[in-house]
Amino acid sequence: MIVTSQVLPAVRVLVAKDLIETHELKPTIVAHKMGLTPAAVTQYVSGARGGRLVHALQESERVKRLLDRLVSELLKAQPDQYASMAAVCELCRVIREEHMLCKFCDSSAKIEGRAQCDACLRLPR
Repeated sequence: MIVTSQVLPAVRVLVAKDLIETHELKPTIVAHKMGLTPAAVTQYVSGARGGRLVHALQESERVKRLLDRLVSELLKAQPDQYASMAAVCELCRVIREEHMLCKFCDSSAKIEGRAQCDACLRLPR
């Protein structure tokens, strides 16, 4: 599934790097806040995991704003799970709207005989 194989790992890379590099949190703290193991955080930050979509996400101003919102929520003493989840859902919507997943998607226009793929945009919002 594209969300679990591409989107979430790329989001984790950017969020973990921001928390460590900008906010100077230790990887163990970041792991706790993100619900990951410290080893996973280290792999995300080092680029061993989740790197294929990172560059595309970094180029979008809309994605940057949503990532900032997600990081701000995670920095709170008592992060709101629903606010974090809403930010991730909004990230997915923006990623679909900006066609960032097209090169990873198996349901291309060829499969359905369309001239142009619109699979992402047909998903419920």
